[in-house]
Amino acid sequence: MRIYVNEIKINDNQIQCYTDQPTDGLKPAEHMIVDSDNLAFVYMLDSGEQYDYLLFVEETWSMIHENFDKEVIVNDHLILTSFKEEMEFLLDNIADNHNYGKAFVASVEEAFELNKAE
Repeated sequence: MRIYVNEIKINDNQIQCYTDQPTDGLKPAEHMIVDSDNLAFVYMLDSGEQYDYLLFVEETWSMIHENFDKEVIVNDHLILTSFKEEMEFLLDNIADNHNYGKAFVASVEEAFELNKAE
């Protein structure tokens, strides 16, 4: 099942995400992939029988980038463990890597300010 993050709220130490479908009974799989065709980062959720996909589409990226060190919580109950580490791994691999597709790479590099002079 594909579950979309459709609202994000920021507080002092959390990125609070709300979705288009319930996430009750799902557990964090602590793994992320990308959907480069649809410009999304995908956090894997485990239902016990299958993996469900929690999608962070391009419109959510700037809020994630600006609040990168905060804990990510979905629907007030599901903590996305290893989110930051998984995102860092993906971002390191995406920078200048057109195997993900030029449009996806360009969008990620812009949203997360990759390849900027330090």
